[in-house]
Amino acid sequence: MRLLLPLLFVNLTACSLTPEPEPSISTDAAKAAMAPYTVNQYVNNLSIQLSHIKEPYKSTAFIAVTSFYLADALDSKLADGQGAGLSQQIQESLITQFTQLGYNTIEYRLENSLNLSSNADSILSRDISRLQQRQNIDFVITGTLTRQQHAYIANARMVNVKTGHVVSAATTEIPINVMWGNEKIQQRGDYIYRSEY
Repeated sequence: MRLLLPLLFVNLTACSLTPEPEPSISTDAAKAAMAPYTVNQYVNNLSIQLSHIKEPYKSTAFIAVTSFYLADALDSKLADGQGAGLSQQIQESLITQFTQLGYNTIEYRLENSLNLSSNADSILSRDISRLQQRQNIDFVITGTLTRQQHAYIANARMVNVKTGHVVSAATTEIPINVMWGNEKIQQRGDYIYRSEY
């Protein structure tokens, strides 16, 4: 027994002198999560704000919706990178939502005739020489995008074409990761989405 006690003491002392292993730091980068809502759902916030028109408004007035450009490049630059297509998708969603709200939304990109090809049909164009000559527009919805670290700030306004007065305005944040990234497979909520096969 006398021999056991010194051995036990030496053992306990040796254990206290050995350094504890440092906690390991994970090198796995967190996967970028997709935004919880679609572009259309974020644009719904713009539509609601824009529908609060501050001057007398005739229910027969015609409204056109334009693409949203980056605020620092109004004549040349659409949102790019992960926001590819964001400028046009905001425009398309506003056209849909304003039509569903009962406004007289017009499609000014309508050509004079239907174009048929071997695999598709088209009547929309951005070529001004192919568009209908007369455009009856009373109000136009236009806007800008400003890129922040985590989101685009979308500022929209409805403008009276004759007077230039802004009759309603709206702003909302649209997360940068709302559009598809470069990954082939992504998870949004409980669902997996595949962008390529």
